[in-house]
Amino acid sequence: MQAIIFANRNGNELAPLHAHYCPALLPVGNKAVIEFTLEDLAEAQIDRVRIVISAQSAAIEKLIGNGEKWGLDVEYFLSREQEAVSNILPRLALNPNEAILLARADMLRSPCIKSFVQFSRQMSTSHVVAKIANNNAGLMMLPGAKHFTEDLNWPLANSQNTNQSSEQSQSVTQILHGDCFMLDSLQDYMSANQTIASAKLTGITPKGRYFSSASKVQGFYLGAKTKTGQLRMHDAWGVIGKNTWIDESVDLQQSIIVGKNCLVEKACSLNNCLILDNTYIGQGLNVSNAIVCEDLLIMPENGGHLTLTDPSIISDNSKFANRLKPLQHVSTLDRLQALVMFSIGLFFAPLLMLISLITQPKQPLIREYIFIKGGKKATWRWNLSPLFIARLPQLYWVFTGRLALFGATPFEAKVQTTQQHNPIGLATSLGLYGPLQLVIDAAAPIEEREFVEAEYLCINQRSKYWSLVSMSIFTKSVKHKTPINTVKQ
Repeated sequence: MQAIIFANRNGNELAPLHAHYCPALLPVGNKAVIEFTLEDLAEAQIDRVRIVISAQSAAIEKLIGNGEKWGLDVEYFLSREQEAVSNILPRLALNPNEAILLARADMLRSPCIKSFVQFSRQMSTSHVVAKIANNNAGLMMLPGAKHFTEDLNWPLANSQNTNQSSEQSQSVTQILHGDCFMLDSLQDYMSANQTIASAKLTGITPKGRYFSSASKVQGFYLGAKTKTGQLRMHDAWGVIGKNTWIDESVDLQQSIIVGKNCLVEKACSLNNCLILDNTYIGQGLNVSNAIVCEDLLIMPENGGHLTLTDPSIISDNSKFANRLKPLQHVSTLDRLQALVMFSIGLFFAPLLMLISLITQPKQPLIREYIFIKGGKKATWRWNLSPLFIARLPQLYWVFTGRLALFGATPFEAKVQTTQQHNPIGLATSLGLYGPLQLVIDAAAPIEEREFVEAEYLCINQRSKYWSLVSMSIFTKSVKHKTPINTVKQ
């Protein structure tokens, strides 16, 4: 048996989100809407599928491919946006006597296709009207529904065709069990995500590994390579996508959905919100009852939105990550030098630990985070001065090829993000040692820190590197540009 599914909505009712996603690709619980329909088709043992596409057709084809992931044989058929079903079907050269399922793939429904197909096949000459929670379920079966296909046009009619034809008397209604979301407004889209985040969408379990939280009956579903704080301390629940980092200091409340490849900085507060893929949330931001999509902040209750231009607040995390990846290269010389110094550091580790315990008994080690390749990695150093010696354990990141020995700071995501717009043309190679890592006071204004690092990295002198190391050993941290001027001399 074959199915024809329609994913040709333009999504204008979801503005401004429609500029990023067509309705069929909207993530609900970190899974594209169309994937729920494909899974339902596979469950109903329908193996041949034609997908009618228009907007973002390339993105849909990239996600689904030939359908092998779901055990389906998928073909694509291009149409105009929201073109009438009655205009599309004749171009598909269908067998008029064949039982064919028609379904919308740009709305979310509980799994019900198997039940609908079984019932419709028993009444092959009748038009079966599928209803879920008193909504049009967006399902039809040919040939019985051949005179009623306008009910599948978008926007969906919520009642039977009102034409007084002889075929109308042959229509029957099937009430299907479950939930149905049209995704025809930002609020409905938010509600769909909140329902699946709380694991209350009938017949559907959120993706990911389950972790309990302070909520008595709900918890979190986490994707692979995702890091968060102690979720059991938060009175919250939801779904968090793969390869996402949420700082352990972030406060989580109520329903939380975070997409894949996201970064949420420290001291943020997330309350009843939806954060879509590849989004960066800057330090100390409070996001409540909102949808965040890259640089868009959307209030679904009233449709209001803001486009933020400051990348340190919210921004597209993927653009930042992609710019760093191809430019990061660690030379063999750097790796050899790092391995030698790391070995020396291991030899003196007991002595350094003893000094740290004597000088800083409450905190002999300091935990830091390295931002590399769009991710965030935990590391540590000695609580000693000078910083050149204190950072000896972190040489591991150099001889393993993740960081250069000298370069821009990998310890400050906010500074790195702003560097992408630096007019000086700062090199994006990240290094363990540099002016911000060794001699510039962390309390200095961020603008001045950025300028000092940019100016230092633009100096074309090989001697500047070890001069910087010497300076870090024999001078204290400074809040101005003295290190740059000294190196030039």
